[in-house]
Amino acid sequence: MRLPLMGPPVTVERGTFWWVRAALAALGVAALGYAIFGFLANVPLLQLIGVAAWLAAALVVHDGVLVPLTTLAGGGLSRLTYGLRPVQQGIVRGALLVGAVVTLLAAPLIRAQQVLQPSGPGSGANDTVLRGDYAQALGIFWLVLVVVAAGVMTAVGLYTRRSSVRKTRP
Repeated sequence: MRLPLMGPPVTVERGTFWWVRAALAALGVAALGYAIFGFLANVPLLQLIGVAAWLAAALVVHDGVLVPLTTLAGGGLSRLTYGLRPVQQGIVRGALLVGAVVTLLAAPLIRAQQVLQPSGPGSGANDTVLRGDYAQALGIFWLVLVVVAAGVMTAVGLYTRRSSVRKTRP
C-alpha cells in the first residue's frame, strides 16, 4: 500500500501561522547556533575529543545493542500476545514501555544506593543521601503496573465482546 504524500496545498497563502512557524524555526536555528558556538568556544580540545568518542560509543550501543534487543523483544511480544485484540496488544506494549522507562530511571539510583551507602557498623553511611528503598519501590511499581494493565485489558476485552454481540430482536 502506497502512502499519500502530504504536501502543501496548491495555493500556498502566507498567513499568520506560516509567519509564526517561520519565526519559531529561525529562533530555534539561532539558539542551536549559539549553543554550538558556545560549546566549541568554551570546551577544551581534549574534552571535545572525549565528547565525540562518547557520541560514537552511544551510536554503537544504540545500533548494536538496543535496536536488536528491542526487535527481538517485539517479535517475542507479538508471539506472546497473538490471541489478543490489537487494542489489548497496545495496552501490553504501552505498559511494558512505561515499565522499562521507569526501570531505566530507577536503576542508577539503586546502584548508587548500593555503592554510596554500605551497610554495617562503622560504615560511615550518610543517611541523608538517597533515602528510601528504591528497589522495593520499583518492585511495587511493577506490581501495580501489571495489575492495572491486566484490569484495563480485561475491561477492554469485556467491552468489545459485549459490543460485538448482535441483538436478534427486530
